[in-house]
Parts: sequence; C-alpha cells; structure tokens
Amino acid sequence: MDTKWLFYVSLGAIADALDLILTYVKPDRRPQRNIPSDIDHLSDDALLDLLGAAPQLIPSEDTSHLCGDIRRPTPHTVVKRCQDLDLDGCNADATEANVLNLLFAETTIPVPRVRRVIALGGYFWIFMDYIPGQTLAQAWPTLSNWKKICIAFTLRRYVRQLRGLKASATTPPGPLSIQGPRICESPMFGTVLSDRGPFASYSELSGFFNERHQLAAKMAGTPEDDLQRKEHFDDSEPLVLTHQDLNLRNMIIDKDGRLWMIDWAWAGYYPVWFEYTTMQFQNKMEHISGTNDLFWKQLIPFICGPYFKQERWWKRMSGSLYFL
Repeated sequence: MDTKWLFYVSLGAIADALDLILTYVKPDRRPQRNIPSDIDHLSDDALLDLLGAAPQLIPSEDTSHLCGDIRRPTPHTVVKRCQDLDLDGCNADATEANVLNLLFAETTIPVPRVRRVIALGGYFWIFMDYIPGQTLAQAWPTLSNWKKICIAFTLRRYVRQLRGLKASATTPPGPLSIQGPRICESPMFGTVLSDRGPFASYSELSGFFNERHQLAAKMAGTPEDDLQRKEHFDDSEPLVLTHQDLNLRNMIIDKDGRLWMIDWAWAGYYPVWFEYTTMQFQNKMEHISGTNDLFWKQLIPFICGPYFKQERWWKRMSGSLYFL
C-alpha cells in the first residue's frame, strides 16, 4: 500500500471527524438572502448604459487569467462578460451563473451572489456582488504555516460540500444547463484543445478518455498484453460539482478573514477526481497558481483527496490529447 496515499487518507479522515464536531458546536453561517444590491432599482437598459462608463478591472498578475472582461459599474457590483462555447442565442443559458445560484442556495461556500444576467450581442453579462479583499495569491506569503493549514482545512470543507452536489443518473457531464449537454472546458482535455464534447452521458465521457488512453499506449509502443493497457478511466463514483480551477488567484480573503471562491467559468459535473488532477495541473505553473510554494503543493492532496492513481493514468493518457 502506498504510504503517502495512506498518510493523506488518514489525515483527511481525522480532519473530517474534527470538522463534524466543530460544525455541530458552531454551525456554518448560511448566506443572507435579504441583503439588497445597489443595482436592484435599475432596469436592464440602465445597467447596460452603465457598462460603457464602468471602469474595467485592469488585468494584472492576479486577474489576467479570468474569463472575458470584468467591469465595476457600481461600488458594490462587478459584471463579468462570458460567452458559452456553444452559445445558440435565446436557447442558451449562463452556465457560470447557474453554478453560483446553486452554490448560494445549497451550500455555505462564500461565493459572489448573482444579481442579474443579461444576454446581449452573443455574450452573457453576469452582474454579481463585488468581494473586497486580497486574493490568496497576494496574502499567502504573509501567512504563518498555521494559518495556511487553517485555510487548507476550510478548502477541504468547501470541496466536500461541492462533492455533496451530485448529478443525477441522467444528467450529462459538463456545465450546468437546462438545455442539455454542453461543450466542456477543462484542463483535463489538454492545452491544445481544452474544450471537448458535448458528451451526452457519463459513459460517453469515459469512452472519450479510454479511446485516448489506448491511443497513448499505441504511441508509446506499450505491448498489447501490458497491464497498463487494461486500466480504464475511473468512473466508479457519481459525477459531482467541480470547480476545476482551484488556485490562489481564484480565492479572496475578506477583511473578516473569510475565504471566498471566485471564477466558476469551468465548473460543472465531473468525476470526483477531476478536482484533484486539475488542481495539481494548474498549480504546477506559478503564473497561473500565484505561488511556487512547496507547502501549498503539499496541501493539495489534503484539500482534494489523494487521487494519485487516477492522476498517473491521466498523465499517461495526456500525450494523445495533442491530437484533435
């Protein structure tokens, strides 16, 4: 048995037991639903008029990775322009807004509250609460190791809540949409073409990766009777809600020390181990993750669970993703 895997599994079990006790003693705060927004009184047309003069959040090392452009039309509101990859006019819906609304309704994970979604010119403009504070990338170098461990503990709790939101047996993998299967965008599909699909079912997603695994084995000259060829895509657990871009730039610490999660553009229903694998992949690149801190990287298997075997399978297969 892998000693490293056993260490992280044991540590996670202890943390989860402690978390249950702490939650019983001091339950998580539910999001307040009756807090008004400073745009509630404005019509859609008035909001669109504000966009022209709204200051754009200047791309920096902490915001340049975000999808679309982000503007701040009022002191307490930001608007994010997003375009779904398979946008088909009035029949499409804003999948990132769908995720945020689900999280606000079903979890205690702090996320920006969606206030309005307006479709215009082939884009969705998602108006949501502005979250003041520092990104975790900015704050991380100033934190003690104990504070970093506490943040990892909090993130593990958030990931557990995400995994509590399971897709039904008939729900297709990918973005949350009432329109059925949608194109999936994920680091799991490689850097050449990060959007694939749509996949009508979980088995169709599995089939895609299994075909790529066989292609990678053939490219590597792996013998037909090699045991690695018999390993398959792990679809043994239900699809769960997955962020897919967990890095220090996509987390904000507010003035009260509360940890917020932002940028849910890639979120959707995916296999449980995708969160770990995408987090490892994203955090290998400092310009994306916001840090090259070894301690942060060591915390990832604790936060998401040690899916080492699945990650190794994906790495062996990933060379075939260079082919369209």
